[in-house]
Amino acid sequence: MEKRKAWLDNIRWMTIVIVVIYHVFYYYNNIGIEPMFSGLAPNPSEEGAKAAVTAPALFQYFVYPWFMLLLFVVSGMVANIVLQRKGMKAFLSERVHKLLVPSTLGILTIQWVGGYLISQNYFTSEAKAQIPGFVLYLIYCATGIGALWFCQVLFVNSLLLALIKKIDKKNKLLELGGKANLLVLVLLTAVLVGAAQLLNAPITTYRMCLYPVAFLIGYYVCANENVQQVIKKYAYLFLGAGILADIAYIVKDYGSYYAYHEVQNDPVAIVAAWFMVLGILGMAQRMLNFSNGFTNYMNRAGWGIYILHINLLLLTNTLLKPVAFVLPMVVIYLIELVVGLAGSVLLWEILRRIPVIRWLLFGIRRKKHVEG
Repeated sequence: MEKRKAWLDNIRWMTIVIVVIYHVFYYYNNIGIEPMFSGLAPNPSEEGAKAAVTAPALFQYFVYPWFMLLLFVVSGMVANIVLQRKGMKAFLSERVHKLLVPSTLGILTIQWVGGYLISQNYFTSEAKAQIPGFVLYLIYCATGIGALWFCQVLFVNSLLLALIKKIDKKNKLLELGGKANLLVLVLLTAVLVGAAQLLNAPITTYRMCLYPVAFLIGYYVCANENVQQVIKKYAYLFLGAGILADIAYIVKDYGSYYAYHEVQNDPVAIVAAWFMVLGILGMAQRMLNFSNGFTNYMNRAGWGIYILHINLLLLTNTLLKPVAFVLPMVVIYLIELVVGLAGSVLLWEILRRIPVIRWLLFGIRRKKHVEG
């Protein structure tokens, strides 16, 4: 029975920190799109002119292709470990509580507040007065999904895995995935490029072929010890290729909004994403295979940070709007970063101790943190 891997846990919470930093910049982004906050003018790139190059925008373009793909691959790897340890029934039960409840009941009861805050930037009081209250509430719920789309897609992935496991009772696919070598790992790039072109919902985050494929690759290929050794061996090669491809993607697509389908599913972006994922998996085995009090705490708190940070950032953005033209952007970014990280941890520590609330928000049925 396989045990938890410290380097996998460290990848998860570190990637969540990257997600928070990305969202700190996101709400003030004006590259190819009108910014949601701060009153920044639309970037000239919206009209076809050359976009201004900024450090926050470069960060967003660099991480956007791969950070969520990485989380889905890692989730597939963790699912392999959890299934070995707990079995399918306990695995699915845990997924219902940890993923489905927060991304449905949690939105209907609490997370819709984020949608309300977003709506303040798009609906005037007069416009709201013309919309029935229940319809407004549904709009708030839809726009309040925020980062919880990940939970929804991951839950679907878990059901898909259960179906495949039911068909493949002798684990032939696991045996096949365990034979993957360097060539197979490279060729999987073509699989992911193809998957990125299929089943993309109008909402850009719901890539319902790419992310399930990444999750299954994590489960059936990357979770195998032999494959992990191959990834570790060629970690520098993978990471170097990923960085070069990511730079090529930025040069090619900078100025176009990175979340548009034609940009995020650009084959160059997918190539960059996959090699970055492989590089990070390999380097983590080399450099992040350790645990201490801080990493153990961040692994526990990471889920709370992920769930809570967007609403806290939205609230902070709303409060900062009156001074958005006065404070330097670096000060706003620092305030938001502190709120997004430290504020989320503090709020998680409070809310995870409150019955019902901890279940609705985090899927925790009791005070003890549910792992997996």
